[in-house]
Amino acid sequence: MRLISLWIGKSVLLGLKLLNKRGAALPGLVVEKIYPNFLSKMLQTLPEGVVVISGTNGKTTTTKMLSAVLKGTGKKVLTNPTGSNFTRGVVAAIIADASWGGRLRQDIAIIELDEAYASKFVEHISPRMSVILNVMRDQMDRFGEIDHTARLLQNVVSKTTDVVILNRDDSRVYAMRNQTKSQSMFFGVSHDLRAIYRNDDELHGDISNTNTNTNATVELLGVNDDKIVVKIEEVKYDIRLSLYGTYNAQNACAVIATSLALGLHPSDIVHNITNVTPAFGRGERIYIGEKRIILQLVKNPGGFRHALIGATTVKDDHTMVAINDDYPDGRDVSWLWDVDFSALQGKSISTAGMRAADMALRLQYDEIPVEDYEQNLNTALKQAILKVPDEGTLHVYATYTAMLKLRSLLSTITEVEKV
Repeated sequence: MRLISLWIGKSVLLGLKLLNKRGAALPGLVVEKIYPNFLSKMLQTLPEGVVVISGTNGKTTTTKMLSAVLKGTGKKVLTNPTGSNFTRGVVAAIIADASWGGRLRQDIAIIELDEAYASKFVEHISPRMSVILNVMRDQMDRFGEIDHTARLLQNVVSKTTDVVILNRDDSRVYAMRNQTKSQSMFFGVSHDLRAIYRNDDELHGDISNTNTNTNATVELLGVNDDKIVVKIEEVKYDIRLSLYGTYNAQNACAVIATSLALGLHPSDIVHNITNVTPAFGRGERIYIGEKRIILQLVKNPGGFRHALIGATTVKDDHTMVAINDDYPDGRDVSWLWDVDFSALQGKSISTAGMRAADMALRLQYDEIPVEDYEQNLNTALKQAILKVPDEGTLHVYATYTAMLKLRSLLSTITEVEKV
């Protein structure tokens, strides 16, 4: 049955390619319906087991970074590179990588999973390691309150067999060390950086430093544009990142800690992490002629806050905020009222997407003028690009479905004159 379901999945994948359709999760969905045990049976064949990466923000980029570091040391890695972080996305990745004879050629799986699906995943497969990045309020129509999300991730930690890598500075994540018999390793930021790297409880309040006495295997000491200073097992390293944004500096610390747990030497980790490029839509830079567009996914107050902080290191000429409320985005966009938009003061701004008017109203309450708002993303993008001079920069903050649409539109524009 495993082989038959694999062949059907490969046929679906081939059909999508012939139709020039993306469909990252569809083959996985079909195979899950035919043979529910497909995922566990296939992953059990990997000699170095499974690493699960979960949390509210940073899963896709962290997964890409860790996979790149391991590949740089010669490891063969199975991962779900499209950012489809449901189990069906993992199944789809296996379908694509497995031979027609049902064999996986990889050594280890590095798997990004949505918090709810991660909790379901570990009921069937016990990961060798798990990495828990953070717990923030996000898509409350799906996950409910933040403590429920934390309980989902606690289940992941409790089912991990060897090592759990935890964010020391997120109080809910830090508490998960008590939910496992596995070894706990921590990553964190220095006391001086805690005002930037706030956890959910600190977004509108004081900073708690109650956990800083716990030694972190990897600690972020400094961040400046494309360079970070990191203490790895008490030794300081200056590391240049090709990744944009303050949040990716913290993700890099999680990757370094996980790589150490997997037995890599710090010098190899530092060498291989330097050239990792952003996952699509996560600080990705796209050029239209001489104009630069920085496309940034936003989906909750904490993530949006870090994206805005990161943008302060880059001069931009116009900012567009594109908000949709389709199911993948979360129907409830009230979280926008918890974002501190003060970094946008004095900037040229437009809003776009299904909730363009709502976003414009939100900024108006912070006395941030909006030049125009437009629901149609194609029209809004063209108008925004026209506001940017040659060699200028357009910052685009977008929810998930808006980001996918805008990225697709940008791929069709090759010259400024066509805009």
